[in-house]
Amino acid sequence: MVGIRAYGTYVPKYKLGRKQIAEAWDFPVAPGNLTVSNQDEDSITMGIAAAFEALETGNIDPKEIDALYFCTTTPPYTEKQNAATIATVLDLRDDCLTADITSSTRAGTTALINAHNAISAGDAKNVLIVASDKRYAEPISMFEYQYCDGAAALVVSSEDGIAKINGHASVNYDLVGPWRKEGDHHTQQFEIKVERDYGYQANIVKVLKGVVEKFELTPETIKRAAYFCFERRSYGRVAKALKLEPKQLADNLFLDHGNSGTALAFQILIGAFEQKPSLKPDDNVLFANSGDGADAFYLQATENLRAVVKAHTKLGKKLGKRIQLGKYTDFLKYRYLVKTKEPFTRKSSNVITWRDAKVINQMWGFKCNKCGVIQYPLIMNNCIECGSQEITPMKLKRNGIIYTYSLDHLISGGYYETPVPRCIIDLEGGGRLMLDMTDCDPQEVYVGMPIDLTFRKIHEGGGFMNYSWKCVPGAGAKKPEPAIKEAE
Repeated sequence: MVGIRAYGTYVPKYKLGRKQIAEAWDFPVAPGNLTVSNQDEDSITMGIAAAFEALETGNIDPKEIDALYFCTTTPPYTEKQNAATIATVLDLRDDCLTADITSSTRAGTTALINAHNAISAGDAKNVLIVASDKRYAEPISMFEYQYCDGAAALVVSSEDGIAKINGHASVNYDLVGPWRKEGDHHTQQFEIKVERDYGYQANIVKVLKGVVEKFELTPETIKRAAYFCFERRSYGRVAKALKLEPKQLADNLFLDHGNSGTALAFQILIGAFEQKPSLKPDDNVLFANSGDGADAFYLQATENLRAVVKAHTKLGKKLGKRIQLGKYTDFLKYRYLVKTKEPFTRKSSNVITWRDAKVINQMWGFKCNKCGVIQYPLIMNNCIECGSQEITPMKLKRNGIIYTYSLDHLISGGYYETPVPRCIIDLEGGGRLMLDMTDCDPQEVYVGMPIDLTFRKIHEGGGFMNYSWKCVPGAGAKKPEPAIKEAE
């Protein structure tokens, strides 16, 4: 059996109301919100966050992964494999196959078909698929009402999973739009009616009907359908063409999340797994994706699904925890969509980035064999406490608490919220380090605050992407109420 073994989603911390966009450009007011990533995030960092969740909630050792596919229309590098960076941060084996699948919102399901075929042929046992996008909509365009950011990850496996993949089908269809040429900053559009009716709707209905006929399914036997959403009305038209009822559809996420590109179809599928009423073993699920054609899959839920869903913070809850951006102009400024002074670019060293990859990307420190002190980073040959050179390298935990902090009022570039907390972190299990905090309200930071480490873009010094770790508020973080002084 080939099936989906685990999944993960990443929802950035911020949201932008469509009402805010409407007020800025005097557009007709539209309901809902768009999920917006921070300036220090890109498709790699968001994809890594989703991948970590998939591996950890699925109790999967990264060394079990035989292949990694990174799927995006917005790769940070156009010549340099992005998947190799992700594999390094996740600490996958060095003989793990890595590949970028790009240029189409259908990239994720292209990878899913490749994973299914490789596992069926016995060439792999576990394949990790990461789909992530950070697309830029042209200001003063209707794309601004659609595009959002986010990521999702699936582990496809020959082992017992949460959903069996019984089969798939595909169609390809060449249409002028939407498109983005090399050097373009924004996606361009042909004619929305043509793209909707001939590019999206016709192809996704065609491929889904093909799967239904191939496996002799009927509308009554389909428990849930989850497929890419071009926009809300066409999502319903697809269902009508398949004779499906609204109660059989997964939430298309368009209203309160938006169109997250390659990640969207996986996010909708994951929402279908988490949706009430819960799927039961052997319930039939239709899944499809769109982009210059369409891919469709016939899935069946297994008895493992409920336990795996329970281990997650559900997608709907993540969407509910986002922070509202105060101003639309903040969004424009930090996306560099308005011309401003060039941001300060730090110097960087290719040699140090390569030499210290285990420290910068993988969070390796060491433990002193003599006194037991755990130290970070792993760049010294002796213990700072006792001076012993008897040390053992070890991978550090990605969570801890704040030992102390200060608020930096001088730095602002790359942060929606200022001042920026500079935190001394005590990691769970040992190790102390200094990190910037991101995705937070600076006034809510406190000593003893639980934090999680997050992989982010630091700067582009040296002409390349410099990534490393920051911290974000952890689960249950809540600033204590100040003690009330007794009356004199």
